[in-house]
Amino acid sequence: MIHAIIMAGGSGTRFWPLSRARNPKQFLSIITQNTLLEETILRLRPLIQAEQTWIVGNAAHKSALEKLHHLVPKDQILYEPLGRNTAACIGWAAVQILKKDPDAVMVVLPSDHFISPVAPFRKLIAKAATLAKKTQGLFTIGIRPTFPHVGYGYIEVQSRDNGPEKVLDFHEKPSLNLAESYIQTGRFFWNSGMFIWTAEKIMAMFRQYLPDHAQILDKIAALPTKSSKLKALYEKFENISIDYGIMEKAIEETYLLAATFEWSDIGSWAALEHFLPQDKQGNAIRGHCIAIDSTNNVVFSEHRKVALVDVKDMVVVDTPDAILVMPKSSDQKIKTLVQQLPLLLQ
Repeated sequence: MIHAIIMAGGSGTRFWPLSRARNPKQFLSIITQNTLLEETILRLRPLIQAEQTWIVGNAAHKSALEKLHHLVPKDQILYEPLGRNTAACIGWAAVQILKKDPDAVMVVLPSDHFISPVAPFRKLIAKAATLAKKTQGLFTIGIRPTFPHVGYGYIEVQSRDNGPEKVLDFHEKPSLNLAESYIQTGRFFWNSGMFIWTAEKIMAMFRQYLPDHAQILDKIAALPTKSSKLKALYEKFENISIDYGIMEKAIEETYLLAATFEWSDIGSWAALEHFLPQDKQGNAIRGHCIAIDSTNNVVFSEHRKVALVDVKDMVVVDTPDAILVMPKSSDQKIKTLVQQLPLLLQ
């Protein structure tokens, strides 16, 4: 049976001031009235029902996660006592799933991405799950790049065919020149962070490539639910991603399926211009805005009216206790900004 594991422990700093440490991006209703996490859960239905849906989140966000009990069984929301990157959270989910379903296929998904339309997405996930079960391989979903993005990791494949592609290598975020050369070859995909494999297979990979993780996971698997010993064990995990820890080492068993749908990680305020309603001047607006001779701006204000005059290519975000104004081209600097803010505003 297919089980979905949704990783919901991110901090969402790139969406400050709307996103905060206590209420990060995945719990925000940015594009629709549902939160991004709710949208992630709902787009899986009917392929994957509630009984096979799992969330791994931060214990600090327990109150927000508890609101999802109508979508995900209570005992399938796992609260990490502290963050230890994606290898730890995926491993924990794997050992919990194996207790319920030794033959499970795992679909690992980020909690805060945009995908449309959803029917081709579900179809591709079902295909990948079938292949993972049949071949015991490791599968990932790749996104065909539309421009030389320097904020994404890239996956290099063997050929340009549309079938399961043999993965040759994972590449970190490149320089602009390198990203341009990747695209010219036609053999590079954006890394979506979506993975499909059997639970049994990924645990075998932990034992082979992250044996220290595997030993800790065995101890966690033996604990009763809500054990006070979880935090002490979790602290022993190396802070490492599943990409570094396993995927790059298990390259001979890794395959890519090209996405057949529109995808975005909605990674910045500027990215919202593709998803929010636009006025005649190309301003993407959520909330209340009056724009005079102002073009191609992103405005997010659900509380007060924003007035723009002779402004272009800017981001304006209004929240009850903070206002952000910046050029769209500077939206990657928010992480640096947040690090310099008082804790009260983070």
